[in-house]
Amino acid sequence: MQIPNSVSVITRQRIEDQNLNTVEEALEQVTGVTVTPWDGATSQIRSRGYFLESSYDGVPAFGGLNATQQYDLAMFDRVEVLRGPAGLFQGSGQPGGTVNFVRKRAPFEPQGNAALMYGSWDNKRTELDIGAPLDAAGDLRGRIVVSAQDREFFYDNADAQTYFFYGTLDYDLAPSTTVSLYAATQDSKTNPFSGLPAYTDGRLLDVSRSTNPTPSWTSFDTRLTTFGLEGAHDLSNGWTLKALVGHSRSDWYLNDAYPSTGVDPDTGNIGRYTRRGWDDESRRESLDIFATGPFTLLGRDHEATLGFNYERYSGETLYGANSTVEDIPLGQPDLVPENSVQPYNMGWEYETEQQGIYSQLRLSPIERFTVVMGGRLSNFTDAGRYVLPSTPTEWATSGRERNTFTPSGGLIYQINPQLVAYTSYADIFMPQSQANANGEALEPRVGKQIELGIKGQFNETQLQYSAAIFRTQDVNRAYRDLDNPGSFLAAGEVVVEGAEVEISGSPMANVNLTAGYTYLTSQYEVDQNRSGEQFSLFEPKHSLKLYGTYRPGGSPWRISTGMVANSAIDGTGEEGIREGSGYAILNAQLGYDVTSDTSLTLAINNLTDRRYYARIGGLNSYNTYGDPLNVAVNLRTSF
Repeated sequence: MQIPNSVSVITRQRIEDQNLNTVEEALEQVTGVTVTPWDGATSQIRSRGYFLESSYDGVPAFGGLNATQQYDLAMFDRVEVLRGPAGLFQGSGQPGGTVNFVRKRAPFEPQGNAALMYGSWDNKRTELDIGAPLDAAGDLRGRIVVSAQDREFFYDNADAQTYFFYGTLDYDLAPSTTVSLYAATQDSKTNPFSGLPAYTDGRLLDVSRSTNPTPSWTSFDTRLTTFGLEGAHDLSNGWTLKALVGHSRSDWYLNDAYPSTGVDPDTGNIGRYTRRGWDDESRRESLDIFATGPFTLLGRDHEATLGFNYERYSGETLYGANSTVEDIPLGQPDLVPENSVQPYNMGWEYETEQQGIYSQLRLSPIERFTVVMGGRLSNFTDAGRYVLPSTPTEWATSGRERNTFTPSGGLIYQINPQLVAYTSYADIFMPQSQANANGEALEPRVGKQIELGIKGQFNETQLQYSAAIFRTQDVNRAYRDLDNPGSFLAAGEVVVEGAEVEISGSPMANVNLTAGYTYLTSQYEVDQNRSGEQFSLFEPKHSLKLYGTYRPGGSPWRISTGMVANSAIDGTGEEGIREGSGYAILNAQLGYDVTSDTSLTLAINNLTDRRYYARIGGLNSYNTYGDPLNVAVNLRTSF
């Protein structure tokens, strides 16, 4: 209630109750968040018109969420989502918001839990999580989490295997000082899937949901590795000093073939397949140091935070030569000969570096009022160059900002102990590579948001609710300079407006629920070709998400139901020809406590077997069906 922004949290309890296993599954439950299928292994994740950014234990990871392989959800204690610009702590990024992943810590008492799952399409999963003190005094504690999943999909000739490990050691150097060392690794192998093509006249295909136009020999292999060190020291005056250092690496290899034209409605042939492949290795180094605590001024208590963070994301991609195969009948993708990625014919090296000093004050000038003021001073550089086997080149900077100031602020009024009203302003910047007529890079885009809202609680704080309206202006967008061909002006603008309502918690004994509704509009306010047109094509205008659990008092049974309902999504289709209609997906769960520590759950997703498109794409790809009716049985035990 003391955060003047829209915030949602997916807790560990909900993750286990709802049997959520992936980041995408968790975020799909969050009010105002849209998860769109991408390539069968990753997704695009949006909020308020833009991609969401990510951070881990509060440390930003620029561009680390979208179309990027994510760690298994078993690694995290909870997932926190702040909607709207988060430039104060994030630095540069999109104005849709940020997702903060909070990892599990080692426990002070021995504990453990295990889970087994089997579901439709031969979906098998096992998970083990154990932790305990490692010395008599309990100063050294450890925790290990492992999971393995082997599954097929509702579409043909595709499967995936994922193996995950996470371990942490937490040590109390002194009663007020703790250090934590952790590591995680994950191997994933899957067959890429980018949805269906369409007919060349623009219509969607009339085929089974199991149709897969991707050859069975394709592969998408990813290995993630992370190491981190965290230290925290509590001072006697209530202040806390904290430092986090992280290093992560991502290795991913792609070899596939995809339709690069539509399907001829007369012959049933896909005009052309493109075969491609690459091998990418990237690294991310991060550092966050901050101090936070209370202070007294003019007889009133206030809070302050001051910190510095740094991030360097770099890597190299080696590309194989593209080649094409023509006139392949729909439904016979294995007629496309297997591709050979090597020898590589192009190499590209890239690096994004940003750093910033940030501060925030929470002032309480009079009773019931809190004034929040913050600012960040950032440096940002994005650069790339060709490397062997390409002809090597010098580094070329595509985005560079120095001493960019990002303000934020808010006002919170406590109407009574159970209700607050707030207003806030926040923004975030996005460097641009286009230049004006003088050859100077354009000023960065700025996503500026104003939000008004209320937050409250009922039932002795067991039930929380919030409501907000917001308006985001994305200004300084690159705009072609008609008087100087080849040059640009920072004159474009996009406006995103909307409202959100969310209720979460326990309204009465034995009942828990979450309900969230989002209304969203977006348009190009100033644009040479699209002024007045819709901007965000993949987010619905109306979205409703419900999930509730009822457990009769004293009974070992529990019943859960949920629904995700969206209005129509345009995607990159054609109005009146290739559109995605609105839909409502119903889910249900029946749980039984075998013992006080062991539960068995039957989950049924898409209860009515609703046939719908989760994404509408172009003529060649990304027309993607949502999952049909599917069932899973989950056994979970604690010890």
